[in-house]
This record gives sequence, structure tokens and C-alpha cells, in this order.
Amino acid sequence: MHHTESRTLFAYWNSLRAGRPAPDRAEIEPREIAPVLADTFILERDATGQIFYRLAGSRICQTFARDMKGADFLAGLGADDRRQVARTLSDAHAAQAGLIMSLFGATAEGRTVALEAVVLPLVHRARLGARMIGCLSAAEQPYWMGRDQIVALSLGSARLLWPSWQPAPAIVPAIAPATVVLDSRPALRLIQGGNAA
Repeated sequence: MHHTESRTLFAYWNSLRAGRPAPDRAEIEPREIAPVLADTFILERDATGQIFYRLAGSRICQTFARDMKGADFLAGLGADDRRQVARTLSDAHAAQAGLIMSLFGATAEGRTVALEAVVLPLVHRARLGARMIGCLSAAEQPYWMGRDQIVALSLGSARLLWPSWQPAPAIVPAIAPATVVLDSRPALRLIQGGNAA
């Protein structure tokens, strides 16, 4: 992750996980990520598998020069890039990991900007990945951003973003085993039996 926004959101998500595959959607507290809230989005996957912005921060809307709420998350990508992102996102959910992408946005006038996107799964109504949290940030804010609409996206790279898994704590028995020998007789006795052929 190259951008501070990506690292901040990932660290918050990873701390909420607390060793689970993903935090619950209800656990997200916007005040905890106030410095990157304008770069943060919530995605929803509908029954058809389409992924759209449920919420989008103000800097994301400024980046695209339009309100992104309800917009298709993969809109603007070419067919091959759409397939690759969808496949990698599926792999990320199966592996209980996140997704990090480098993207290039282009305006109708041919101006371009480099973007970084992080998508992290959430649990919503007991389903992993039905909702996702992420952030989208630009390495630099060109003068035209917010004025000229980004009409096309191209994928630079997409890879899984692994959380830091912690080993489960050792299980301590609630009752300590007895140390006193009560009897010298064997505790188990073998009884012959079974079906005779």
C-alpha cells in the first residue's frame, strides 16, 4: 500500500477483525476513521452479483466529479479489467483477505490520474462480503480533478491484501486435572465380546 489513506483504513479494519475473518458492518464507527472518511466507501453486492457504491466519501465524488452513491463500482473499466477485478475480489472473499488495486482514471479530454483502491470484506447479516468497506485515493490532486469527469478506468494491478493473522490463544482448562491417585486398580477393563463368525 502506497497511500496513507489505504494504510489507515486497513489498520482500522484489521484491528476490528480481532482474529475473525472480517468485522461486522455494524462495528464500523465513522469517527474512528475521520481523517480518511472523505476517501472511504461502502460497497454492496446485490442479488445479481453487481457491486455498487452504497456510500461514497466527498473526495471520491470529487475525484469522479459526480455523486457516486448507487453507481456501479466497476463502471468505466473495460471488459477484461472488469472480469479480472471481479475474479480477484471473489478470490479475496474466499481467502478472507482484502483487495488492493492500482487504477488509472482518464477524462474525456485525455487527462489521467493514478489511483489506489483498497476493498475489505465486512460481515452483513451473517454473510461475508455482502458489504465491503474501502478507500479510493489519488497520489496527487491535479488541478482539473473535481471539474473534469473521469469517464474511463484502466487496471494497473490487482492483488490480495492479507490481514495479519494472530495465533489463537492457548486453551486453559477450567478444572485442573487431579494429581491424587485414588486407587491402584486399573480404571478401564477390557471385556471380550462381539459377533462370533
